[in-house]
Amino acid sequence: MLDVLSKLAVKLKPLQKLSYVLIAILAAIIIFQLNQPSSLQTDKSNSYAFFSFLTCIWLLLFNLLIAIFDNVPAISSDKQAIFSRIKSKVRRGFYHFLALLFVALTLIIIFLSIRMLRL
Repeated sequence: MLDVLSKLAVKLKPLQKLSYVLIAILAAIIIFQLNQPSSLQTDKSNSYAFFSFLTCIWLLLFNLLIAIFDNVPAISSDKQAIFSRIKSKVRRGFYHFLALLFVALTLIIIFLSIRMLRL
């Protein structure tokens, strides 16, 4: 699982700057929609803010994937010193823990997206 997330993060790395731009645009849409007077707000404008917020959550998860799993340490070889192997195993264990948290967070966001889109 850790190797799959690492390979995915490396392949998606070129799209990270585009996701930052999209997050800024969506945040501006949300702020603009929330700052409108209540007399000008419609259900359509509220849905724009709603979908913008949902898209921001997914883009933040995308950026989290790239930021965390871009530099996963390689599997230690037997030719290293014992302390280097232990250090590498501890670091990979920490990345395994982060991978489990990432998968759990993804499942929670999927669940929330389904609930929010049902209205």
